[in-house]
Amino acid sequence: MQASASPTLNPTPTPLSSVGTAPAGGWSGIRWISAGPVFPQTPVPSTDMGDWQISLFGWSEGYVGFRTAFDDSSLTQPPTVDMVSTSSADGLHWTAGRPMDIDGLTDVVDITQVVEGPSGLLAVGYHPPATCGGPSTVEALWTSPDGLSWTRVQPPAYFTSASVYTVDAGSTGYIASGTLKDGVTQAVWLSADGRSWRQVPLTKATFGNFVVDGATDFAAGYVVSGTVVSNGGCGSGADLFTPSLWWSANGTSWTRSKLTGAAPASDAWVTVSRISDHALMAIASRWDQASQTYVPLVWVTTDGRTWNLVKSPSSMLSTEVLTNGQRGLLVLAPPDNGPPTIATVSDDLTVITLTQTGDGPVASSTNWASWMPFAAFGPTGVVVLSGDALNLWLGVPTAS
Repeated sequence: MQASASPTLNPTPTPLSSVGTAPAGGWSGIRWISAGPVFPQTPVPSTDMGDWQISLFGWSEGYVGFRTAFDDSSLTQPPTVDMVSTSSADGLHWTAGRPMDIDGLTDVVDITQVVEGPSGLLAVGYHPPATCGGPSTVEALWTSPDGLSWTRVQPPAYFTSASVYTVDAGSTGYIASGTLKDGVTQAVWLSADGRSWRQVPLTKATFGNFVVDGATDFAAGYVVSGTVVSNGGCGSGADLFTPSLWWSANGTSWTRSKLTGAAPASDAWVTVSRISDHALMAIASRWDQASQTYVPLVWVTTDGRTWNLVKSPSSMLSTEVLTNGQRGLLVLAPPDNGPPTIATVSDDLTVITLTQTGDGPVASSTNWASWMPFAAFGPTGVVVLSGDALNLWLGVPTAS
């Protein structure tokens, strides 16, 4: 996400102190600590024609961030890019930026994901979509055992020649999805360490004629989401798409799951994401001909095989759920002035909004772009970083 140079907030931050791990069990509130400009402020663009971008993530043992400065003033040469990583164990005290290996990358790559698997962290750098549209594709990967040092991944040729659209991870491994070099053949890849990847056999007997929308994994195995494509019949020639999920304990033998309410539609897609390492949420969006709208369906599972339809899911679940592996968290910007909404998400998708105390982030109409575009969830709580990176807040959960 591109940052903006807007006025800063909280010029006198709270003196920093050490904080412990967030409490186990239920949470009732968030206590904010204002830390000020503790996030690294370099690199910066070398010319007035340059720009910079920031990304921020949490994991089970801390927080990591990336800052990229680039100068694209030349119309004939690739942009000059400088990227560093930073990390924090508690969300308040951050390391100085360490250079990332970006040799050979021909354009600005935005690290929009950091996922945690059995071998540590995997940072995912996406290439921007083409001028004529289309999804972003994975351009580079880096691994880290601790969030401090990062090593560039050199994947096999069959992986780099494909179009990889999604990458995720859980305690069983790392998983990616996309299409092969031909741009048509649907593909899923697995890795035990984020470095060596193997293509998964997706047999027609189990998957049929299908489109892959995404994939993830957790303690109970691997899950692929997508749609099964069939002809509408009666000479219509139109395809119908049925929301579908497939589960595997080991990534080799797959089973298609039964999804209550998943009827064929003229258009549909399915996303699947982790609430914790013990629960997954799937959201299907299918076109309803009668209402002429896309209708969502939400399911939840704790084993990857049996999916329960959630009849009245919270509308807040349409926002990305942050997870530290133990539980899910929602951070929602207010529709107007005010603080963000912070809510926990349990493994059954129960959403509980938390009360807030302390000196936290507050949006206003005069600095909307700067106050809260970045949020991360880790072991001590939720970190929020302003768009100009000059203000950081840590929200420490309180037990119920």
